[in-house]
Amino acid sequence: MVKGDVYLSKEKYFSNKEYLLGELAFAASSVMVLAFQKGHTYNLSEVMKYLKTKLAKVQIKSENSIELLKVKISKLTGPLTSYLNQA
Repeated sequence: MVKGDVYLSKEKYFSNKEYLLGELAFAASSVMVLAFQKGHTYNLSEVMKYLKTKLAKVQIKSENSIELLKVKISKLTGPLTSYLNQA
């Protein structure tokens, strides 16, 4: 695995107690915290259930935003690609 600039220069991007939230596809590290782990929620405290719900809402909104951007980009590049293929 290639380490990126964020990982190699973490003091440049993060102060104490600042982290990136990641999914299971990412490895936990000194700057990456796995937020969306699968598992049972019956052992979680009320605060942890609340936090997990809030994190899930953020995940859904970010995934929806990415999909909207993909659609807009494809609409913009579609006519350009057609024009370039004609030349």
